[in-house]
Amino acid sequence: MNKPLDIAVGVLVDAQGRVLIAQRRPDTPGAGYWEFPGGKREPGEPLFDCLARELAEEIGVTDLVGAPLIRFAHDRGPRPVRLHVWRIHGWTGEPGGREGQRVRWVAADALDEVELLPATDVILAALALPRRYLITPRLAESGHGDWFAALDRALAQGTRLLRLRDPDLADEDYARLAESVIERAHRHRAAVLLDRDADMVAALGADGLHWSASRIAAATRRPVGRRHWFAASAHDRDELEAALAADADFAALSPVVATATHPRARPLGWPGFESLRADRALPVYALGGLEAADQDDAIAHNAQGIAAIRGLWPETAD
Repeated sequence: MNKPLDIAVGVLVDAQGRVLIAQRRPDTPGAGYWEFPGGKREPGEPLFDCLARELAEEIGVTDLVGAPLIRFAHDRGPRPVRLHVWRIHGWTGEPGGREGQRVRWVAADALDEVELLPATDVILAALALPRRYLITPRLAESGHGDWFAALDRALAQGTRLLRLRDPDLADEDYARLAESVIERAHRHRAAVLLDRDADMVAALGADGLHWSASRIAAATRRPVGRRHWFAASAHDRDELEAALAADADFAALSPVVATATHPRARPLGWPGFESLRADRALPVYALGGLEAADQDDAIAHNAQGIAAIRGLWPETAD
């Protein structure tokens, strides 16, 4: 396989939450498809400098303000590419097609009506996912009242994605708990992923599934449709590859740091996490011994953000 071509990509997001897309010109590969603007890096060029140059030339904006979103490689087009994607929320100038291409602002939830370049779905998943993914502790660890008080506090503090994890509960008890959690979360526009089956997701109106690595390995197809999230746990390369093969939308890779719950697991550390995560074409949360203060380190090592139980679960008031 040829070495991937490094491409810098900018996802401009306006005050209404719309994103800017541009249409490939007739004389270019992928002509007619829509994409997020950007272009290939020149030899020795820093990647953000590449993005700034390309966006100035293509759509006439400068003074970019943003943050890394995701880096991944794919070979779904004419040649292998590695995309370095930033979410841009500030710039100078009015975006327009400076090279004869059409540009338009589109609501993120309307992009399924647009013919997009291959692998844009990976960028859209990263764009839609928050930086923090809360995994709930077992209900029995704190008692019903304190557990729900902590959940309510987490939602009030901005949690927008959570996995309801309680392997101690039978399905009937888990479903009753899930019903209450989903109702509370949806009041805050937060998404809830269950760890049981697709039928329960549909019956309770949950937002998706999160499966263990062993369950992912046994999967023969994606268990839920594209309207729902499908997430995977992973601890090594094989399990990350299994997540891709199962068509997961994102993964949680652990452990980054040693944890009390898995004291024998060898921690990856940040270099190990980034090496193992590599350039796989899905967002990957860093999990294991982390807390909110680790978010910037996670992003710097190509994580979607952090996933945690105790590190993101609020203390209840005395």
